[in-house]
Amino acid sequence: MVTGRKTHHRFAVAMSVILILVAACGTATPTQAPPPEATKAPATSAAPAATAAPAATAAPAASPTAAAPAKPVAPVGTAASRPDLKGELVINTWRDLSADPNSPFYTMYLVMKQWETNHPNVKIKYQPMLGTVTDIFGFITTNLRSKTLNDVVMQVFPSAAQLDPDLQYDLTADMAKPNPYSTNKTWREDFPINAVALRDVTVGGKVLMVGTTYVGDFSDTALLYNKDLLDKAGIKELPKTWADFTDSLKKLKAAGIQPYYSPTAGNEAYIFTWQIGMIGDQLLVDSIKACDGQVGEAADGRISQKEAVWCVKKGKWSAKNADVKALFEQMKDFSQYYHEGYLAPPAPGELFSQGKVAYRWIVRINMPVIENSPDVKFKWGSFYLPPLKGTAGTPGGLVHRYASGSQGSGSHFLFIPKTTVEKGKLDLALDLLQYATSPKTEEYWCALQNPTCFEPGSPVEKIFPGNTDKQERYRGFAEPSAANNNRIIGLDVNNAFGQASSVAETKIFQDYFAGTANLDQSLTAYQKMLDQLADNIIRQKPEWEAGKW
Repeated sequence: MVTGRKTHHRFAVAMSVILILVAACGTATPTQAPPPEATKAPATSAAPAATAAPAATAAPAASPTAAAPAKPVAPVGTAASRPDLKGELVINTWRDLSADPNSPFYTMYLVMKQWETNHPNVKIKYQPMLGTVTDIFGFITTNLRSKTLNDVVMQVFPSAAQLDPDLQYDLTADMAKPNPYSTNKTWREDFPINAVALRDVTVGGKVLMVGTTYVGDFSDTALLYNKDLLDKAGIKELPKTWADFTDSLKKLKAAGIQPYYSPTAGNEAYIFTWQIGMIGDQLLVDSIKACDGQVGEAADGRISQKEAVWCVKKGKWSAKNADVKALFEQMKDFSQYYHEGYLAPPAPGELFSQGKVAYRWIVRINMPVIENSPDVKFKWGSFYLPPLKGTAGTPGGLVHRYASGSQGSGSHFLFIPKTTVEKGKLDLALDLLQYATSPKTEEYWCALQNPTCFEPGSPVEKIFPGNTDKQERYRGFAEPSAANNNRIIGLDVNNAFGQASSVAETKIFQDYFAGTANLDQSLTAYQKMLDQLADNIIRQKPEWEAGKW
C-alpha cells in the first residue's frame, strides 16, 4: 500500500500480484466475508496493522467445497490513542450497503463492520439514503444545510453542492497528524498517488471529505455495445469519430433497432446530465477559457463553483453565446436516436441486458448489473463516446471523460457534519474515517474491487490477463488512457451547482426535445435557471463578496 510518494512503485508491484491472483479465478467482485481461517491478506509493502490481534469475521464462512481462494480479510486495528471508544454512530449510507454482495459498495460495508468489531463498545446504526441518484444528492445537500444529517455520511461522486466548510468538519489539521491505524508520519501520506482522492473535496484549503482511492486509471464511465445488434445493422467496426458514431446510429435506426439508451427521467437520468457535460466540454471552449483562473482561483483546467458563478454573473457563460446554442442543437440532434420513451422514467427491466438497445452508457460501479444479469445472451463490450472533432486515440481526437480522468481517483467518500462535533461524537466519527482510509484498509478495499487496483497506464490486456471477455467489456474504461489528461473541465450545471440542480436543466432540454418549447424559449429558460443558481450560491457565500466583482 502507498505510504508516500517513495512507495508508489512498491504499491504498484503489490497490486499487480493481487490482480494476477484474482484474475486467475475469474471475477473480482466481492461476494462475502472470507472464512475465519483465511487470516492473511495478499503480501504487500504496506505498513503493518496497528495491532496484531486476529481478524474477526461476522459473515458466514464460505462453502468448504468452493474452489476459489479465500478473499483477503479486513484488517484489525484498535487505535491506541483512543482505545476506550464507546457509543452509537449513525451513518447515512448511499442506499443499503449490505443489500448486494456483488456491489462495489459492499466492501465499504465490510470495512465498517470490521471497525465495529474492533471496538466492542461501539454500535453502528445505518440510515440508508434512498431514491434516485438525484434524490440522494438532493437529500445530502438539503439536509446538510438544515443540519439534519446523521453523524457520518457516505456518498459517491461528490460535487460542489455537497461541499461546505461552514457545515462540515474540516479534516485539514488531522491530516497533518499521524493516523493511529498507520505508521506514516501524517494521515495525508496514507492517501495513494499524492492524495488524489482529496483533489475534488478540498475547498479553500480545507479537506471536507476523505475517500478510498481506486488506484489505476480506469474512467468512471464508458459506452456499452451489443455486438449482435451492430452486426445485424451491418456495423463492422466500433466508431472512433463522431461521424462514424452518427452513421452507426442511423444504420441501427434504419434496421428497426433502438440505437441508444439515454433516459432523461428516473434513477438513471444522470446519464443524460453527464452527456451534456461531456459534449458541452467540447463546445463551450471560449466560455471555459474566459472562466478558468478567475476570482483568485487557479487556472488549472478545472472550473470551480466560484469560477462558474463569476462566469454566469459576468455573462461569460450565457445562453446568448453561440456555443451554448450549439450545445442545445447538438443534443437535440443526438436525441433522435435515444430509446423509445426516453422522456419518461424507464419501465421495469433493463433494456440493454434484454438485448433491446444497441448502445448503453454506464458508470463503472454499475457494471455488475450487466455482468451478472441472466438476461444477457449476446456478445458485448465497451468503448468510449467519440470526440466531436478528430479520431479517438489520436492527438487530434481527445476523448473527454466525465468524472475521473487521471491516474487514480476517489471512490467512496465519507464526511463528518459539524453537528456531529456538537453532539460530542467527533472521536467516534474521526476514528472510523481514519480506519477506513488507512493503508491496510485501502489495500483490502482495493483487492476486492472489480477489477482490483493496478498500475496506472496498464493496457487492458495486462489488467485482465488471458480473459478476453473482461478485456472487451472494460476496454472503454481503459482506452484512451487517462494519462492523456482527458478529464472534462466542468463548466456544466451538474459540476458547478450539484446533481440535484440538474433536474431543472433536464426539464428545459426535455421540453425542447418534445417540441413544447422552441430553441429561443429554451435558451431563455436556461439563462433564467443559470441566473437563479448563481444568485442562490452568492447568498450562501457572503465571504466571496460577489458585489465587488
